[in-house]
Amino acid sequence: MSFKDLIKNAIFEEEPQPAQPVQPAQPAPTRGTRPSIPAPSASAAMPPATGRDNEFYGRLAKQTDLTAVPELAKIESFAAPLVDVIPDRVLRYKAAMATAQSQAGLTKAAILKGFDSLLATLDLASTSFASQSDEIGKNDVDGKAARIADLNASIEQKQKEIADMQQQVKAMQAQAETSRTRLQQAKSNFQAAYQRRKAEIEQQRKEFETILQ
Repeated sequence: MSFKDLIKNAIFEEEPQPAQPVQPAQPAPTRGTRPSIPAPSASAAMPPATGRDNEFYGRLAKQTDLTAVPELAKIESFAAPLVDVIPDRVLRYKAAMATAQSQAGLTKAAILKGFDSLLATLDLASTSFASQSDEIGKNDVDGKAARIADLNASIEQKQKEIADMQQQVKAMQAQAETSRTRLQQAKSNFQAAYQRRKAEIEQQRKEFETILQ
């Protein structure tokens, strides 16, 4: 799994990763197995990582595996057969180094250069992680921030439109009330005019009744 995948999982995963169990000590390797260059002392060792940290560590460990460095693999090939003979790790590697120097021309400088190579690879991994995390931040995080800004702007516009419509509703309500009042007044005026004209016609009818007798 690439750093980009690990970063995305770290960002979008809802459930936290369970703590990884501490692995029991492994038996000493034999010839041809993965190098077991002396580990740092207990005082210098880092505490065991858990959860997401372990996945990043696994990726880094894979990229900086000691077997990728010929010099480190070579010193291990001389040290592995001495495990049962020289239990002390420091003394065992000193003896292995002496044999490797005489038989394979391996030097201390070459071994240290191998570790420098691993550190350089580790630094490149760090640079790659920074680049990929920045890219994901720009695309997946900043992109969402921009979308949020757009949505907020849209909400603000909609709220303005709603406020304008509410003002229109109030204006129309006032207009409707005025129109209702005027309509009632018109009905009243018409009724008064109707009664007046009706009375006039009825009066004229009576007058003609008298005239026509």
